[in-house]
Amino acid sequence: MAIRKIISRSIGVDVIAAEDLANNSVTTAELTDGAVTLAKIATSARDDLGGGFFQGESDGGSSTNGKGHIFRVHEPTLNTNVTIASTDNALAAGPLAVADGVTLTVSGNLSIV
Repeated sequence: MAIRKIISRSIGVDVIAAEDLANNSVTTAELTDGAVTLAKIATSARDDLGGGFFQGESDGGSSTNGKGHIFRVHEPTLNTNVTIASTDNALAAGPLAVADGVTLTVSGNLSIV
């Protein structure tokens, strides 16, 4: 049986599911502008994009960074080991506790205000 190249016009809508794609098989160059929205990005991945949890003009919190959400909120206790590189800046509003067995490493200078 001959193998033929499959082209996009021969693929129906909703035929390919995410689990059909190998990791890194689609690059950003292959995505149409506007095709990926914040709603389509996993919440855990949003934090890696510099998102976070904000509160402000709307009820409750949001992981978006709209201008009306002026307060960045976070937990009062660090419960995951964290290393802040000397090339990075970081801040946390307090009081801040570090849980038992958790290590906070600050490479470089530390200023507490």
